[in-house]
Formats: sequence, C-alpha cells, structure tokens
Amino acid sequence: MTPPYGARPPRVLMVIRLFYPWIGGTQTQAHRLAKELVAQGVEVQLVTGWWFRGTPRREVIDGIPVFRNHTLWEFFGVKGARKFGGYLYIATLLWHLWRRRSTYDVIHVHGLSYHTFGAVLAGRWLGKPTITKIANSERASDIDKMRRDRHLALSRLMLPTALRCDRFVALNEAVARELLAAGVPGERIVRIPNGIELAGSGVKSAYELHDPARLVFVGRLHEQKGVDTLLRAFRAVRDRAALPRVELRLVGDGPLMGDMVELAARLGISREVGFEGSRDDVPAFLERADVFVLPSRAEGMSNALLEAMSLGLPVVASRIPGNVDVVQDGVDGLLFEVDDPDSLSDALIRMLGDAALRERVGSRARLTVVERYALGGVARRYLGLYRELTGTRGARVVELASASASSPPAG
Repeated sequence: MTPPYGARPPRVLMVIRLFYPWIGGTQTQAHRLAKELVAQGVEVQLVTGWWFRGTPRREVIDGIPVFRNHTLWEFFGVKGARKFGGYLYIATLLWHLWRRRSTYDVIHVHGLSYHTFGAVLAGRWLGKPTITKIANSERASDIDKMRRDRHLALSRLMLPTALRCDRFVALNEAVARELLAAGVPGERIVRIPNGIELAGSGVKSAYELHDPARLVFVGRLHEQKGVDTLLRAFRAVRDRAALPRVELRLVGDGPLMGDMVELAARLGISREVGFEGSRDDVPAFLERADVFVLPSRAEGMSNALLEAMSLGLPVVASRIPGNVDVVQDGVDGLLFEVDDPDSLSDALIRMLGDAALRERVGSRARLTVVERYALGGVARRYLGLYRELTGTRGARVVELASASASSPPAG
C-alpha cells in the first residue's frame, strides 16, 4: 500500500529540455539540486530529450534515474531537424508523464520553453502540481523567446498554457517582473536562488597578488557573456594598472572562440590572454586567481560567480539582473556598467590596486554564499514548496514566503 503524502517526502519528477552530455548552467543546477534532494531522502527522477546519438535511453546518474525520450534529431543525421524533433519531444514527454503517473507527486520543470507546455498540460490532466524555474530575463528572456518562436515554431501559442504553472521560481527580480507583466499572479511567483556545494578546501586566505596578477573568467564564449567587453577592458588594465605584469585566463569554450582569439590579436594582448577551452579543473583556476571577472550581458544567476565567491575570491561583475541579486557593490564585490569597457577597467584597476579591498570583499563574498546559497538550504526550500503544493504535513508556507521576502535587496 502506498503511504500517504505526509508519511514521506513528495516524489519529484524533473523535466529538462537538454541534459548531459549537454552541459550548461541549467543542467548543472538541475543535477546539483536533484542530487542534494536524494541525499535528503527525496525520490527524484529526471526526464529529458534523447538528442545525442550514443547516449543511453535510460541511466542512473548519482542515484537519479534519467529517462531520455525520442526527439528525431541526429538519429536521422538531418541537419536542422532538431526543431522538428521538438514536436516529437512534446508527444513523448506527455506519454512518459502519463505512463509513469503513479511514480511521482509533483513535476519540477527547469526552464521555460516548449517542454514546459507539455509538462503543464500533463500536470493539469493528471492533477499533478507543476513548478517551473525560470533563469533568463531581459536580453535572454525565456518568455520573449517563446513569444518569438525562438526554440520551436508556434511556441508562442504554447506560452499561455505554460504560464498556467502552479508555481514559478524566479531566479532574479527581473524574471519576477516579466512574469507579472505576462499576467502571472504574484502569489504564484517564488524567489529561490541557485545553490552550490560549499568547498571544503581551496578557500582564499591570502590576498597578495601573484606575479603576474591573475584575472579569471569562467563561462561559455557566447555573445551573452560579454567577453569582447572584457578583452577591451583588459587592454586598458594592462596599460594603466600600476603593476609589473597582469594576465587574463578565459576558461570555457563556445561559438565565439575564434572571434575572441582574433579580437585579442587585434588588441595586441594575445601574449597576456590565455584561452583555456573547456576544462575539468575549473576550481584550480579559481584557486590560483587574484580576481574573478563576469562581464555578462544577461544572467539568471551565475554558477561561476557563486563558485568564485564561495572560495573567497574578489569578484567584479556587470550590473545586470542576476548579478545585482547576488553582489552588493563595494560589500562583497564590485559592479560595473554592462557593455562599458572603461567602467570595467576602472573596477579591475581599483580591485588590483587595493589589497585591503580585495580581502574585505573576498571574505564577505564567502560569507554571502554560506548564508544564502548553500545547496542544502536551497534544497530544503524546494522541499517546503513541494510539500505546500502537495498538501503534505510539515508544509511551512509562511516560513517559505518569509524566507523569500527577507532576501537582501539588490545592489
């Protein structure tokens, strides 16, 4: 006999459009959260698309059953067929959710796109509460992408159904505003941040600069990340900073790799800039850095930023939604005006030239992450939300709302 909800935590089925071997911020957060929920005794399964030839249809990753449903793409080797595969993905997702309806109590969707439409539709048919976490706003707005059919033709017609989700988790204030503007009632919007595992070692304790001084960026080489702004700012830092030598390491790969290598050459900084590509030893780069830089034009809530701060690393980040929700300017990092190389170079020169500032903001950055972004606490907040929606005993609705409302203001 199946025990009542109150005798066990709600069982969670996570839906994500892309998962491993595709790796990005959304995938990393879904994996981390699922793993932590399992550690806290929650039964979690994950369903995604079968996009990549050679990946198994089913596997278990860190105790999480992962199901990949047919999407057509790559299996026929037809270039450009991926978008057509999205329609099959919706159909196979609906079938999967119906067929396995007795194995989960709540549907947790990562990202807003056509897969959200399928999940919400199934949730309403089956009487299963649905949660959708939205990371991207403004220039990278998920809502806007659906309205403009960016991921799949006719997704604009799916948006009204997707927006009928029982709860939305907004990663930053801009996402919450966009949801309100799209007609989502405020009581269905919850603020829960990304969470990270706190490093047990490698936390910075000395803030003297290396020789050469080391700046590090971690992320995809994509237009959204603003690496071109960083390269232009770095040339000014190299020429103006009162330092013998300074270097920049770019850790990550992406579609703009060739363009950024060419830009560095045109700026005359190729000798000081290292393009490291995708690496498995990212923590080692952070541990050896003097300053972490995030010049993004759009972010939900950057994993790389949180990871750098968790190590006590001084950070300089663009003044955009997502970053301003994490970094208080002059308290646990420095903010600069987005797309402004002069503003960025000024912030970097200030940070590099002031050891007391580096130590003060770096130490406070570590404390910020410990207090607000530790993965265990974030997972417990999700568990409270699951319990609220499934009506289980121990639901702490007032506490959840209070925790969300008491988050420190941006800036």
